[in-house]
Amino acid sequence: MVAAAASYQERREGTVAIEWTARSLKDFGMASVDALARQFDLVVIDHPHTGTMAESGCVVPLDDFIDPAQLELLADGSPGGSHQSYLYGGRQWALAIDAACQTSAWRPDLIGQPPKTWDDVIELARVGSVLWPLCDVDAAASFMTLSASAGTPCATGGDRFVDRDVGLWALSTMRSVAAHSDPRCLADNPIATLETLARSADYVYCPLLFCYINYSRSGHPGAKITYGDIPTRHAGQAPLWSLLGGAGLAVSAYGRSRSDAVDYCLYAASPEVQCGIYFAAGGQPAHREAWSRPELDRESGGFFSGAGPTITGAWTRPNGPTFAAFQNDMIDLFGGWFEAASDPELFLDKLDELYRASARYRGNLP
Repeated sequence: MVAAAASYQERREGTVAIEWTARSLKDFGMASVDALARQFDLVVIDHPHTGTMAESGCVVPLDDFIDPAQLELLADGSPGGSHQSYLYGGRQWALAIDAACQTSAWRPDLIGQPPKTWDDVIELARVGSVLWPLCDVDAAASFMTLSASAGTPCATGGDRFVDRDVGLWALSTMRSVAAHSDPRCLADNPIATLETLARSADYVYCPLLFCYINYSRSGHPGAKITYGDIPTRHAGQAPLWSLLGGAGLAVSAYGRSRSDAVDYCLYAASPEVQCGIYFAAGGQPAHREAWSRPELDRESGGFFSGAGPTITGAWTRPNGPTFAAFQNDMIDLFGGWFEAASDPELFLDKLDELYRASARYRGNLP
């Protein structure tokens, strides 16, 4: 984003300046977008916040500023549901600039064939070769992926967040793998796990994490990481409905440079920039043209061909006005989840209680 901003400033001959301020990976998913929008003209957002932003009025609907034909082109060029995840109430509230989902990851120099099923993962964990980022944020994300990939996505109706049998299986699977893995897994996020995988030959595989392109590219310190399909509950199942991630770019309703900010959003999301300076500077593009170019796939160490099928079949979380707050409560519940899930029925009762309380606030979650 820093490189794209510099390129845009050059294009505008210095009449516009863009300066980015970073925040933590956890804050990306949990911080108040309204508070950020009061400080900045542009905000990089996580799509579950879309409905909250729209209802609060802290960002502008981009279809007020962008020609429908341009938005349609971006929608057609979306890897999976990346562009569509920022739609709410029939309006576009952000443009996708980074496309990601949970995938598996492994060291191709240390393991030939990665596990296909969760039973295979558990067996590999028993010999100490598996890492899995299961801090509170990522444990919650993996729980949603496991539930969706078993055929029952979360938050799809009723007064329970997840089907009880599927939820019990997901928690049991997480605990079984974590019990045989390095304790660091319970505190690690995806970046920490990828750093360890790249630098240590003690571990060869991770079943679920949000993919980061730089770990498969040549020139990154440590060994190359390969990304691919997630494990399935049963042999022969299609590895579908991994949790969609990524990032979008929204324009503050409080800023005084809206037209320039919207113009930059279009610039950053365009296929020319996504396939050009954005990718060259280490970005993970959110345009399908980048994901389909053989030369970019080679330069990225096969990232796009490896993660492409997974993101095409990814599942999108609800983005209604209560989901972001519920997700934060869920993440808090997953703090210390490994011990709490020793009584999985009680753990799921508490999760459902949070879900029902959030649903009552607006009538429903989606």
